[in-house]
Amino acid sequence: MILRRVTEHVKAQNWFAVWLDFVIVVVGVFMGLQVQQWNDDRADRAETDRTLELVVSNIEVFVDIAEGFKSYYAVTKAYGETALAGWASDTAVSDSAFLVAAYQASQIMGSSAEAGIFAELIGAENIRNIRDPELQRRLQIYIADPSNITRTKDFDTPYRQNVRRALAFSIQEKIRAECGDQRKDLLAGFKLPEKCEIDFPVEIAHAAAADLRARTELRDDLQWHMASVQSVLFDLDIELGRNEALVATIKAYLQ
Repeated sequence: MILRRVTEHVKAQNWFAVWLDFVIVVVGVFMGLQVQQWNDDRADRAETDRTLELVVSNIEVFVDIAEGFKSYYAVTKAYGETALAGWASDTAVSDSAFLVAAYQASQIMGSSAEAGIFAELIGAENIRNIRDPELQRRLQIYIADPSNITRTKDFDTPYRQNVRRALAFSIQEKIRAECGDQRKDLLAGFKLPEKCEIDFPVEIAHAAAADLRARTELRDDLQWHMASVQSVLFDLDIELGRNEALVATIKAYLQ
């Protein structure tokens, strides 16, 4: 259609009409390309927003897991403090309470959860589509230094192995049966009872407690263990703050 009209205008030597037809063609092509680019940009932004929503939901899951870790290790720390009092022959700590605390202080909760794996969802293309420079910066930092909120290996210190080597297996079994890890469902994290009152036979408890008190290296191992736990929990608070700030920034961007 347009070609026939241009040909007619050329034959009639109507150069203004030829020029006008040329402008119409160029503008039409440009507008078509621009509309396509707008559509592509809008689709890219929508995909980026969906990715950010997925990142938010998964980071929130890891925040919940981290909070569970904090609660769990606050309990083991309290048992550790009781055990140290037992090693110091504190009369307020009975032999049975000492045995229970020494064992419970060695409890750990394992997980392979790492919030950093979800940084892989945020590719360079998605970051370029984000129109907020501050959010871009936060995500780039997150990818470069992903969170690892459950550093189980840092909790598994020599104390756990050594105290369980020293305690009679029957004592350990009794503690595990009555005060071991509790889990309501498969999706929830483990919880450790804050209190565990077991009265072992007096003779057995006295002998086992005396044996533990004589092993001063276990006391030193426990102090190392508690220091390690405290260090990880300190780092965990920092990680939680960073993750919560990132989630808040993403949510504000998506609004």
